Parts: sequence; C-alpha cells; structure tokens
Amino acid sequence: MPDPITFAAAHARTAVGNPDAPAIVFPDQTLGHDQIRRLGLAFAARMQAAGVGQGSRVQLRTPDPVLVLAVLLGASWIGSEVFPFAGDNARPASLPLSHVFYDPRVKAEPVPGAIAIDESWSPAIAPAFDTSTPVDTDRPWLWVHTSGTTGLPKFLSLSQQMVIARSQAVADEFRPQSRHVLLAQCYSRPFLARAAAALLNGSTLYFGLTPQDWHGAGIDMVSGSRGLIKTALNGAVLSPRAARVELAGSRLPDAEAVALLDSFEVVDDTYGASETSKSYSTLWQRDAQGVPFATGKMRDTEIQVIDAHAVPVAPGERGIVRVRNPYMVAGYLDEPKASAEAFRDGWFYPGDVALLEADGRLRIADRADHVVNILGNKVNAFAVDQVLRTAAGVQDAICFRNPKPDAADELFAFVVLEESTNRLQAVASARHAVSERFGEYAVPRVIQPVRAIPRRADGAPDRAACAEMVLRAASARPTDAQP
Repeated sequence: MPDPITFAAAHARTAVGNPDAPAIVFPDQTLGHDQIRRLGLAFAARMQAAGVGQGSRVQLRTPDPVLVLAVLLGASWIGSEVFPFAGDNARPASLPLSHVFYDPRVKAEPVPGAIAIDESWSPAIAPAFDTSTPVDTDRPWLWVHTSGTTGLPKFLSLSQQMVIARSQAVADEFRPQSRHVLLAQCYSRPFLARAAAALLNGSTLYFGLTPQDWHGAGIDMVSGSRGLIKTALNGAVLSPRAARVELAGSRLPDAEAVALLDSFEVVDDTYGASETSKSYSTLWQRDAQGVPFATGKMRDTEIQVIDAHAVPVAPGERGIVRVRNPYMVAGYLDEPKASAEAFRDGWFYPGDVALLEADGRLRIADRADHVVNILGNKVNAFAVDQVLRTAAGVQDAICFRNPKPDAADELFAFVVLEESTNRLQAVASARHAVSERFGEYAVPRVIQPVRAIPRRADGAPDRAACAEMVLRAASARPTDAQP
C-alpha cells in the first residue's frame, strides 16, 4: 500500500511538480492540475466552515465534473466521507448524510438545508485551509454502489489508501499529460475511479468532444461501458481510428471487439469489479496484414480459476474465478450473507466461470450464479423472474441471456401462461412490468410461452437448459424466426 497520506496530498505532489500540466479541458476552458489543487483546498475550507469534519458524510448534486472532483479533494483534505449521488432512493438508511451541496446554476435546492456552491468557493475568495491536521486515510472515504456478485444493490467503502493504490496500479494507462475521454456520468463509480487515476498520475481529461474529434485531439483512451460506446458512435466508423477504447462492465463478444477495431487501434476488454478494481485486460489489435488478434494483460492482481474444491484447474478447463490484490475491500455494508459468499479465505469470488488458456489469456465464459450482464448493467435474473410472474396472465417465468454465439447483450424469457389468457396481452403486460421495475435494458427481447419451466432437481430454475432449448431450436430452423 502507498504512504499514509491523503489522496489530495498525493495529487498536490503531482500538481506542484507539474504546475502547468492540463488536468481538465473543455472546448472553451482549460484547468491545470495546480488550479484543481487550489480549488480542492478552497472547497475544503468552505466545507469545513459549513461544519464538515472528519467522519462527516457529504453528497454533491451537480453534472459538473470540476465540482465533483473539487468536493472529492476537499473531503480528502478534511477526512470526511463522500456518497456520490445516484438517485434519490439509492442510499441505505444506515448511511445518513450530514451535508448536501448543490450547484445553483443547474438545480434548485434539492433538499431542505442543502448548501449552494457559489462564487465564495473560489480559491481567490475562500480562506486558507490548514493541511497539517492528521487524517486517518484507512477509514471510509468514498462510498460505492455495486451489484456485481448478486445483481441486487449493495454498498462498499473505499479508503483513501485504496484509491491511491488503485490509481497507481493503472499508471501505465494514465501517464502524465495522457489524454482521456470518460463517457460515464461524473458521479458514477467508473468515472470516479478513472478520474482519480488521472488526477494522481497527472493525466488530462477532455470533455465536450464528439467521437469525430477524438483522433484530432490526440486522445489516448476513451473509457465507457459497451452501451455508452455504442451510443457515442451511433453506428459510425471513425476515420482515422482513435487510439484506444476501454470497455468495462460486461463480457465483450469477440465479434464486437473485432468490429470496434474499425474505429480504434486498440480495444481493451477490461475485467474488474468495484471490490477489486481493474484486474485484467484482453487487448485486441490488428497485425500488419490487418488480421485481428488478442493478448492478455494481468494487473497487480492474482486470478485463479478453480474447481469445487478450490483447486486450480488445468489450462483450458472451465472453473470458478477468484481474485485477490492488496487493495480489495473486505465486504459489503450491512450484508453479512453476501459478504461471506463473495469474500472467502482472502479471495474475492465475483461469480464468474472462466478458463485460463495455455498462453495465460483469461476467457470469461459465463456466470456462476444468476446474474446477467446487459450492456454493463448487472441484472438479477431471479428478480426479473419474480417481476415477470406478477404480470397479468403469467403463471411462471424464467429469463436467461441470449445464448446464440456472438448474440446481442440481451435477455430472453420463457413464460407459462394461465389458461384462457390472451397471449399478446400477457406478453405486453410482462414487458411493461419489467420495464417499470428495472428499465428498458432488462426487458427480454423475446418472451416465449412454453408449457413448463425447466427446473433442476432442487427446484431451482435451470437457465442452462433454457439456453440449450433455444440453441436446438435455432439449429433446427435456418431462419431467425425462433428466439
């Protein structure tokens, strides 16, 4: 682990050593790392004057990435906690907020007593902040919402030491003055993790660029989920190609990775989790003849593929993935059962099935549990099953990932309908129920009525059997009429 200094102090070292290095670039404004350092100190002073102290828990509501990073640095200097805004109902009762800050330029007072960030927070006006006060850098600093191992909301905390170590582990990607575009929302975990690495390592973040601008601006890496990358490109192919794209949050089909090589020189299919950070990259490129190929890159993380007895399997054999590194979390807030299942004997079990090939490349094959990745969104299939069963006319239901090779990231579902039920109405009701509960991304593309749901001997739904049924139907019919 790094020296026990605050994240803000670690960034200050970078900023003082490179005072003119750009940190954030907008089309009409550039802020250097030293300007961001001074802004963080001004925010620390204003936050402290508002009553924020060590152990306070603050939240900021704004779409402005500069303010987000300034509050993060201010909280680091003070030793307070930050709970990023992720919707009004996305915070557990066991994590009450002490202070809510907001940007009055774009939002009215969100809750009674919220504090507006105005001109007085400027470094030119704010009082000096005393940085000599000791801060415990091992206590919670940044709260993270995750659903990776179960598909249900859970919360974990990252200390300043953890974030520093994770930022240093990707220093090869976030080199001094390297240029990055982050597509995730500025209060999301993917954004915060990469923005922290950019600050600590002296990189530059660009905002307001169109994809057609990426090459001309010299962008070194574009980061986002599969869904965000697809939305940004909107079907276009970039010419000339941008340097590199990093995709995280769900398994990237080989065909999709190859297609992205039309727009990027390197496609980085990232494997990681909030619990452990970035662990492994599958790097897709083209050789001199234009033929795509993939190589693997392990981070400062140990990954094993094991059998049911925790014995590593032979190369090429499928097994359960487990991961460990020096800066992974110990468990989830108020979730002893989920913590005990995911964290065992010093390892984190993300719930994936994979194989390690002879050349060391890690191939994620499936989920070991009932969580499905849909364009970076973790969907609990059990929960979707339950919602489908609430639809009018639906007696039983099961959902599963489209099993066709190189298929789109989407769900299928089988449903058993009640007698005398109108099929079209029942299917429409089921789609509406899932959309209302989870959003459009979780709505199965195909909802197929069947006579019975395949189940295992213990009564649990057999999603693998459902997938086999679809594949058999697809092979029997040359058209795409079947799901």
